[in-house]
Amino acid sequence: MTTSDDRVAIEQVLYRYARAVDRLDYDGIRDCYFPDAIDNHGGYHGPVSGLIEDIRRRHTTIDSSQHFISNVLIDFTGDDSAEVESYCLCYLRQAPVDGATEQELAIIRCRYVDRFELRSGQWRIADRVVVFDEVRTQAITDSLNPGWVRSRRDGTDPVYLQ
Repeated sequence: MTTSDDRVAIEQVLYRYARAVDRLDYDGIRDCYFPDAIDNHGGYHGPVSGLIEDIRRRHTTIDSSQHFISNVLIDFTGDDSAEVESYCLCYLRQAPVDGATEQELAIIRCRYVDRFELRSGQWRIADRVVVFDEVRTQAITDSLNPGWVRSRRDGTDPVYLQ
């Protein structure tokens, strides 16, 4: 019998995935999926190991990434399975090119259509389809005060230094 703890566990996987992508924590991404999971992620469709390599390749020029997860709907299809839909809003900023002050910001609206399974006491993604609604790009100038703490896309981000 599923409980509210199961719902929270599934939501936590979604949030951990978003943070892992934003911080380029490849082990963290891997931990959100079962090893035999399949992900259909835009230009990539295949196993998790390939998804991680695809993210590693696509994000080499992205200097800032934020994924916001909302509207999480969970339909338990059994004691150990659930169909989950969640909305995702992504902000992906390209690193400036050769000293330029302008950067390209991609804003992506999409949904994750997931099948979660409970195996060995752990809820994880068994299958994911990313359904895209819109991709917009715009030129921006980052005017963040240099004295403020800036996010980092690795283990030196303040979230890991607590």
